[in-house]
Amino acid sequence: MLNLAVPSDGSLYKPTLGLLKSCNMELSRLNDRSYTAKIPSVSGVTVHFQRASTITTSVENGSVDMGIVGRDQFLEKTRHGGNSSIVIHNLGYGQSNLVIGVPDFWMDVRSVGDLADVAIEFKSCHEELIRVATKYSRLVEEFLLENGISYLSMVKADGAIEAMPLLGTADIIADISSTGNTMRANRLKTIRGGTIMQSQACVVVNSSQLEISHQRNILAKLVLENIKEGITPQFKIN
Repeated sequence: MLNLAVPSDGSLYKPTLGLLKSCNMELSRLNDRSYTAKIPSVSGVTVHFQRASTITTSVENGSVDMGIVGRDQFLEKTRHGGNSSIVIHNLGYGQSNLVIGVPDFWMDVRSVGDLADVAIEFKSCHEELIRVATKYSRLVEEFLLENGISYLSMVKADGAIEAMPLLGTADIIADISSTGNTMRANRLKTIRGGTIMQSQACVVVNSSQLEISHQRNILAKLVLENIKEGITPQFKIN
């Protein structure tokens, strides 16, 4: 038996169902509230509907064997040297960017280099650290440190991140953005070199789980082959 996790809601939910249907793996589900489904065309696979934020952890700890999730969620939550890995990087939907947003009245901050200068000024003149609000603490901190911005304080955020600079609870933010409209509505702007990563839906697997079961390995290969071979132009793999 192979366990496959897919998003239960959010922006990846409907496109994922569409992808599976286009790959001749349409789901058979008792009702819209059921947390599991079957794939009649591939016997032995159980599909689990999970929140996108938990799929990476489920694959990593082995409670499911593979999953469809946003690349941003996977890279933020997976362990370095863990058992899970990306096997199909680009499913062709769920495209978005993880970007830095700074207040639009920071007129002199147009690039990541300018932001590094501001961080130094905060520290030397005010003995303060730049407060960065984000749901992606790991990815964002690594990016900022790589770009010479070390005087920073990560602010964990789960709600309306874009509003935090206006509320005075953060200085800048880093968040997923598709159009930039929400940032602009909250008087934030993106900066040159401030795209931390590009994201879209991908397929991840727990290699250890598949290695210990010949049957699961065969089913996983079949599912992956169906996805690769049955992809439509709408879901083109780059």
